[in-house]
Amino acid sequence: MKHIATLLTATVFATGAFAQTADNTEIGADAQPETTLATTPQPVANNSTFGDWIVTCQAVTTRDTACRLVQEQSLTDTQQLVARFIALPAQDGAAVLLAQVPMGVYLPGGAVYRIAGNEEVEQRSMVWQRCLGQLCEAAIQLDAEEIEMMSEGEAILFGYRMDAGAEPIILRVDTAAFADGVSAIRPQLSN
Repeated sequence: MKHIATLLTATVFATGAFAQTADNTEIGADAQPETTLATTPQPVANNSTFGDWIVTCQAVTTRDTACRLVQEQSLTDTQQLVARFIALPAQDGAAVLLAQVPMGVYLPGGAVYRIAGNEEVEQRSMVWQRCLGQLCEAAIQLDAEEIEMMSEGEAILFGYRMDAGAEPIILRVDTAAFADGVSAIRPQLSN
């Protein structure tokens, strides 16, 4: 009996003679029911690029993925790391910017950046967080306004010293697509 009911149901739907919508309104074979697709933000793909920033994502749990933006600068001939910049999304349009530099940096000299080409905006100081392994790390919390200003300026100039008497190492960090990148990884935040 179950086989006959399945066969009958399959025959009715195969002919396309009729179908019913959720409110039991019959529609003809040529008509299509209205469908509404939920517009949920799609996760950004791992290794997507936003200017010189690359998206790197990791599965945190079976349902959650944590993404960040990464930009590395190294010496051309030796590939030795000069600095790695990591942007992590935070709540309310903010982000945390980390700068990782080789061990041996002169910590009292600080880590600073300024918006390239904008002398009106003061230099920002980053706070040294830790030195571990072969890297020392500085961080700063960026609000939405600062992120937008960085993108509009298209680059920041980041600087640090390797010792007290050394000339500062100053790096130009592309930020033209920075706001777009931070926005793209934002949907990855868990609620």
